Amino acid sequence: MTQLIKSLPGWLKLMLIFPIFFLNGVLLSLIINRFRELFDYIIIATLVAFLLKLTINFLVSRGIGKRLAIFAVITISFALIALGGITIIPLMGNQLGNLAQDVPRWLGGSQEHLANLKNSTLFVALDNAGINIDDLFQKAYLTLSKELDRIGQISLKVLTETIGGVVDTLIILVLTIFLMVGGDNFWQGILSWLPSPWQTKIPQYAGEVFREYFISRLILAAGSSLARLIVFIALGIPYSILFAFSLGLASLIPFAGAVVTLIGTLILLLKGWVVAMKFFVSAIVIDQITDNGVAPKLMGDKIGLNPVWILISIFIGAEIAGLLGVLLAVPIASVVKKVVDDVRNGATGEISPREPLTEVLPESLA
Repeated sequence: MTQLIKSLPGWLKLMLIFPIFFLNGVLLSLIINRFRELFDYIIIATLVAFLLKLTINFLVSRGIGKRLAIFAVITISFALIALGGITIIPLMGNQLGNLAQDVPRWLGGSQEHLANLKNSTLFVALDNAGINIDDLFQKAYLTLSKELDRIGQISLKVLTETIGGVVDTLIILVLTIFLMVGGDNFWQGILSWLPSPWQTKIPQYAGEVFREYFISRLILAAGSSLARLIVFIALGIPYSILFAFSLGLASLIPFAGAVVTLIGTLILLLKGWVVAMKFFVSAIVIDQITDNGVAPKLMGDKIGLNPVWILISIFIGAEIAGLLGVLLAVPIASVVKKVVDDVRNGATGEISPREPLTEVLPESLA
């Protein structure tokens, strides 16, 4: 039977294999949807434990004792979470509420300004040409008002759920501790079901990609948020904290920053074109500096994905696992690409890992 399959043409093999992969994918999707919360907890806790483990290893490599490094990392992490919970998040929530109240007033002011321009030469010429500018603007204002209201409701809901998810946070913290203490046995047990050499290759690829991707993204998000905050305050842009940190969080997802920049520009355009242009130009300049100057030095070419495949992976991740799927889509797609490249090139032999498996996944810290 094996010899018969090997003798088949490549296209026929793909046609036979695709339905199997499709059915397995559907089954996996059903299982994930059935136990969505459990999968979310485990994945988030694994990512947190993974990042904490990298930080601990870095401190240990600098000569700090392991126990002291663990204590320092956990203490600083809790301090940063508490600081964000009592400062940045309430400020963002307050500014979001104020913005939701100001947008209708800005819309009214923009409509008054439009009414004053109706007698201008440009408007008269366009009206004579059969172009009803007033009707176009009214439809645009109505659509924009509805979209802003919807965005505001979604943002407030997300912010409220984030602040109110005390139980979820506690569960994730407990799982994180368990994964840091006994994560090696947990992941090695799962990976042992994979055939050789993939039980070694996949975790190595995952470790390399996830480490480079998330560390660089977190550094870029933190640095760009602070840079935007300073620039926005200096330029007198309203709701600087909300816009700066919203753009910073959006930078964790490829191309999301451009969408948030466009939304922010449209909102501020209601207040005035000068402040909107200040916001747009400063945000674009900072994005270009981080994306083209800083990001390549931090990330290099570890991802190795075409931008089209990045967009496709983001859409697939959003469909399968929502926001968490969007965050994980790019690194997972990169790992899949590496595996597929190995299969196509016939590189399915054992490898000499540059780092042990326990350095890739959260291991015991005891």
